[in-house]
Amino acid sequence: MNGAIRAEVLRSVSGLSVLAVYLVALLMPAYVLFSDGSRLELAGFDSGTATTRLLEPLAWSGISAAFVGAYAVTREYYYGSMDRTLTAVGFRRAFTGKLVAAVIISVALSVGVFVLWTVGVSLLLLQDGLTLVLTQDAWRIFAGALAGVVLGALIGGSIGWITRNYYVTAAIVLAYPMVVEFALLRTAPEVAKFSPGLAVAAVGVPGYQDRLLDLAPAAGIGLAWVVGLVAIAWIRGRGRDA
Repeated sequence: MNGAIRAEVLRSVSGLSVLAVYLVALLMPAYVLFSDGSRLELAGFDSGTATTRLLEPLAWSGISAAFVGAYAVTREYYYGSMDRTLTAVGFRRAFTGKLVAAVIISVALSVGVFVLWTVGVSLLLLQDGLTLVLTQDAWRIFAGALAGVVLGALIGGSIGWITRNYYVTAAIVLAYPMVVEFALLRTAPEVAKFSPGLAVAAVGVPGYQDRLLDLAPAAGIGLAWVVGLVAIAWIRGRGRDA
C-alpha cells in the first residue's frame, strides 16, 4: 500500500499538465477575494482585523483541493491508462492510494499557497499603512482551511471515481461551487450552507457573514459528505472491478 501511495504522489507532481492544478490552488482564494471587493476596503480597521479579513478567502482552498483529488483519478480515465493501473495494483490499492496521495499533495500545495498568500496580504496591508498581524483568529483560519483541504481532497477524489470523466468532474468540483454555490450564498444561504463546498469553507470561517454553518455543524456536514461520497465511489468501483 505504501508503494501505491508513493507512486501516486510522484505521479501527482510530474508532468506539465499538473501546472493547471497548482494554478487553480492559487486562483481559488483570489477569486473569492475579488468576487467580494468589500474585503479590500480596509479603512478604519486595525492591522489584526484587516489581516484576518484578507486571510478569510483561504478557507475556500478546500475547493481547489477537491480538484487536486479529482485530477489524480480523472486524468487516468482521460488518457485511458486506468485499466492498466487497476490491472497492476488492483482497485483497493489504486482507490486508497489515490485518495491518500490527494490529501498529501493537497496539504503540501495548500501550505505553499498559504505562505504566498500571506506574503501578498502583507504587501496589500502596507498600501493602507497597516502591517501583518497574525492574531488567534488568523491562526484559526489557517488551521480550519487546512482541515477543509483534507475534506475537499477526499470529496474530489471520490467524485472522480464516481464520474470517471475529467470534464464532468471539473464542472462538479469547480464550476458548481464557483457559480451555483456562490449564487446561492447570496440568495438562499439557508440552503447553500449545507452544500459540500460551503460546508468545507465554513470549517475555516465558521459562521461567515452569518451565512455559513458554525464549526461543529460544518465539520459534521463536511464529514458526512466525505463518508457518503467515499462509500458511493467504493461501491461503484468494486462493482466495476467485480
